Amino acid sequence: MTGHLPILEIKNLSKSYGAVKAVNDVSIHVDRGEITGLIGPNGSGKSTFFDCSTGLARPDTGKIVLDGQDITGWSLNRIAREGRMLRSFQKTVTFKALDVEENLVIAGQMFTFPSIATTFGLGKMSRQRIQGLRERARDLIKMAGLWDVRHQPAGNLSGGQQKLIQFASMLMPEPKLILLDEPMAGINPKIIERVVDTILYANKSLGVSFLVIEHNIDVVTSICQRVIVLDQGAKLVEGLPQDIIQDRRVREAYLGG
Repeated sequence: MTGHLPILEIKNLSKSYGAVKAVNDVSIHVDRGEITGLIGPNGSGKSTFFDCSTGLARPDTGKIVLDGQDITGWSLNRIAREGRMLRSFQKTVTFKALDVEENLVIAGQMFTFPSIATTFGLGKMSRQRIQGLRERARDLIKMAGLWDVRHQPAGNLSGGQQKLIQFASMLMPEPKLILLDEPMAGINPKIIERVVDTILYANKSLGVSFLVIEHNIDVVTSICQRVIVLDQGAKLVEGLPQDIIQDRRVREAYLGG
């Protein structure tokens, strides 16, 4: 169920690089418990919009409110440390020499115990913390369909499986919102199905809200409750997936007129 207060509200966001307006006065919101799609042709400003929303780039104008708190101007590291909003990148990042379970445990340590002393401290309390992380990691590994390869080094697994590791790792700190940048890119149909299932599980069972950049329109229409379309840096239209794919303006944007 969605709440009255959006989990994320972005107002009048703009970002220029020289004479190019990469993002032009875009306002969007993501409701609690919602999976929102963000689509548009190449060069429409989607990745820049993500960068500005998550502190990787500083917007020229605009306001970003996360879970009722104004986080405008916060750095990527500060937003990530809070653990409430996380983002993926198109390039998949895993600790390739470590097995699947250790990848998730380390991700949990980074958010829950950010100092070296608390992460690697000795004694009963430290062992209990690590055990708690292992239990959560194992639950998420099962959810992601990686149980049979949980003791395999991440680097030995396929690109799609590594995307699943990255996604499961993002769930370790129990975020309220995840921004996914093309999660289906470069993976085979069977893994796409698994990624879709894990997103839906995280949404329905764990209560995570999502904003998803995705070119696979079939995926967008199957998982998103609402879709926002960008074109040439501006918001073109937003609405229900079935309405968006029939919209003449959207088809013209993708086909170039």
